[in-house]
Amino acid sequence: MSRISASARRSASGTRKKLFGTKWDLYATGEQNESVALPVSTPKLGSGLNGNVDTVSGLRLNVTSHASTATSVTVAPRARAEAFDGGTPTRTGIPDLGCAATSYPGTASSTAGLFPNQILGACGIATLQAQGYEGQGQRIAILGEGPTPADDVTAYRNCFGFQGTSLTVHNGSNLSPILESSLDAMTIAMVAPKLSRLDLWVKALGENDPQGALELLAEPLEATTNGTPLPNVISISYGICEAEMKQYTAARTLFNRQLAATAALGISVVVAAGDSGSSSCAHGVPTSQLTSFDEQRSASWPATSPYVLAAGGTNLTLTPSNTIASSGVWNDTTYPSPYELAAAGGGGDSSIEDRPWWQPPTSEQSTYRMIPDVAAFADASPGYAIICSHGVQGCGAAPGQSIEFVGGTSAATPLVAGMIALWDQKAAQSGWPRLGFVPPLLFSIARNDPGSFLDITTGGNSVFSSVSCCKASAGYDMASGLGSPLADVLIGHLHH
Repeated sequence: MSRISASARRSASGTRKKLFGTKWDLYATGEQNESVALPVSTPKLGSGLNGNVDTVSGLRLNVTSHASTATSVTVAPRARAEAFDGGTPTRTGIPDLGCAATSYPGTASSTAGLFPNQILGACGIATLQAQGYEGQGQRIAILGEGPTPADDVTAYRNCFGFQGTSLTVHNGSNLSPILESSLDAMTIAMVAPKLSRLDLWVKALGENDPQGALELLAEPLEATTNGTPLPNVISISYGICEAEMKQYTAARTLFNRQLAATAALGISVVVAAGDSGSSSCAHGVPTSQLTSFDEQRSASWPATSPYVLAAGGTNLTLTPSNTIASSGVWNDTTYPSPYELAAAGGGGDSSIEDRPWWQPPTSEQSTYRMIPDVAAFADASPGYAIICSHGVQGCGAAPGQSIEFVGGTSAATPLVAGMIALWDQKAAQSGWPRLGFVPPLLFSIARNDPGSFLDITTGGNSVFSSVSCCKASAGYDMASGLGSPLADVLIGHLHH
């Protein structure tokens, strides 16, 4: 693989502008006599390099001193925050640590994790919240394999200023709390803190358990018999290797029918596309035990269902003002040691589900369902900052509560689900029809108003050299879908 070398990063700004087709600007870092030089748009390769270079990395320069004219700028590489395929494994931007600066020792000095203000700002959600869109009147149901401690969610809300509707956990009293449900609940509380309802429906699921998943999917719908209103959005972070699925089992068939009925009720179901790239069978398998079956190309089910919105993953590099400097497909195998994990945003094509009418064919696939549909920040390096207490499966060993940094499409999924709740709120307040099953609308918006998404054109999600799928490109692709929704831009195109 070819990479732009450090010597290219030290070249004069005029050469960089010509070589990469982008202007550069200076941003304050908060340190005396220090700024950072970053490209103002996605770097593009000229005809002499296009096709011969796979990755442009390190386009971030630390300016150690400067006067008022560009000719006196002194630059040096900022290796600590070098970007790889658009992403940086350590924290970039400037976080608002909230209570973490004093309540959780070591957080301020850590280089891990993006904090709520950074994620909300980068996705355009902060703009909507400033306009009063915080999920009022909307309902989200999370489906999970275990509960999360209510005290942890409350501590997160208080720490970062997301007071609002309390989380209601159903059927979790006899199950151990898990980190994934904590991530789901806190991410939605961050995006849409003032929902009218936030419910977590819980059921322990087996390793390959479509029957259990079907029973869990039915929970928020069956609850209407007891007076619980239907959710607007359902967030699911569950997935299994589609290659292990039997196509005509009753459980899979009924699951799809249940999803179709859910869509007909005007509910959007958002499902995580997986964390093992285009090899979903490798998820959870120790590296030393991987087989050729595990490493094969296979998408994740039920993300491949035509009745859901499949959420993939991206990485991020932020400017000091927490805008996006660059973004690519989440794939930790592109990072140097010690960040080299076999983890990446899920994607690929189904072998059993037909391509839905609302998803246009591509040069790679015209017959079967492709995922993801959209992608959002999911990179576990640096991860999302959440609060987690001792005893939660997957949390650190420290007693009491601590700040943990976690990621995965289990973060991207509730992030997108929360966005949909804000868009539903806008539609309701404007007298527009409810968004309902949202994938057809998003594909229509991408076709007519492509600027509503950050098109991801860098990186790919293959974690094994034997698998060629899938690489990012302009427009829709099976590595990043339509790209990352820009919540504040897209909201203006909901009603045509």
